[in-house]
Amino acid sequence: MPDTASASADSSSAACGAGVVLDLTVLLGLPGVGRRRDSPVLKRLLGVFVAEMGRNVGQVRAAFAQGDRQALAWLLHRMKSSATAMGALGLGSLARRLEARLKAGLPLAPDDGAGIARAWRDVRQAFLDEGLLGPDELRTLEAAGLP
Repeated sequence: MPDTASASADSSSAACGAGVVLDLTVLLGLPGVGRRRDSPVLKRLLGVFVAEMGRNVGQVRAAFAQGDRQALAWLLHRMKSSATAMGALGLGSLARRLEARLKAGLPLAPDDGAGIARAWRDVRQAFLDEGLLGPDELRTLEAAGLP
């Protein structure tokens, strides 16, 4: 499980390996959040993000399994933008790298879909570890994103 505790008082990021899983500075700096963890705007944004991202991750895995490069490119483009905007920098970075490979016509590895799922699992865990969402809340939001 990734370490999501801050390394110092100046750090507000959750680290995963060499990349940042969740940058709280970005997340809490979103318009309307006012750097407050208890902000109703933050709860709404997290709700939309969790439901949408959970659905997108499932679709990415299916597109990888089917070899649907067009669907993958579209999904990865959406993922990189929303993940980066929400401070899920590792997930956004991975989606950006995979999208660039697709655009360049390069092959993707069969494990790349699983890599997206692992990056999303790390973000979900960071939300829990940082107290931004509770386990029941997370399950409810994810269920809302199911087709």
